[in-house]
Amino acid sequence: MSIRFILAPLTGGKRDALTLETAFRVAEPLKAHVRALFVRPNPSDALPFFGDEVAPAMAEEIVNTAREASDNASASAKAAFATGAAAASFSVVENPAPGPSASFAEMDGNFADCIARAGQLADLIVFGPLSEADHPGLVEAFEGALLKSGGPVLLGGQLQPPLFSRIAIGWNGSAGNARAVSAALPYLVAASSVRIITVESAAQPAAEVRGLQDYLRVHGIEADILRGHGEPRAVGDVLLETAVASGANLLVAGGYGHGRLRDWFVGGVTRRIVAQATLPLFLVH
Repeated sequence: MSIRFILAPLTGGKRDALTLETAFRVAEPLKAHVRALFVRPNPSDALPFFGDEVAPAMAEEIVNTAREASDNASASAKAAFATGAAAASFSVVENPAPGPSASFAEMDGNFADCIARAGQLADLIVFGPLSEADHPGLVEAFEGALLKSGGPVLLGGQLQPPLFSRIAIGWNGSAGNARAVSAALPYLVAASSVRIITVESAAQPAAEVRGLQDYLRVHGIEADILRGHGEPRAVGDVLLETAVASGANLLVAGGYGHGRLRDWFVGGVTRRIVAQATLPLFLVH
């Protein structure tokens, strides 16, 4: 799989700068295009929060206020995009083009739905680091992108976005896990080191890794193996801690169902990423 079109969702908030920096950094070595996307909510969607008995004049004021807030957020997103593209030396174009270039677009609708829909025609969706204090809509968009877009999602770390020179693969032998490895190949082939991490527990025996090693070797990648034991701790915690301890600056993982996904990624693992503030995740559902 090649990565040529990268989607970067923007909200008009302060975190847009880090989302864009991450997107441009992962796009640069692949000479990919970055599409920054801002979603405008329907101003009338704010009305139900004020109940059914809203006077016409008040309803108009509410809609106008919501529209003004959306205009301000859009302007902030555009400014962050222009600054980020200039800092990364990416040409800003109206229509996507091959090579290191960038474009800005807007959609109207629900933020999570629009990101998931746009992500269906992206090779990679890049989110900045998620915080427990973030608006629920941002977490919902991350989940939607991962579960509905069908492609890989990169969740950035809290620190300055690194170049992915040391990559860890969290391996459980599933089809989704294999898709994550295939999608991450452009970064894996360029990495200076690749490690396969398997975590064994009573509910999850250690995955067979020889087939994965053979697959990577054909692509010119020699991978070491690290084994962890999940009990009594959660498999996700052990996987993340082992990756961090190995010196990895990217963890590739996938193949987790919806219920486990919410608990594993958006729950425990995200909290640990916030606490440790180091490791980006390359994820495929």
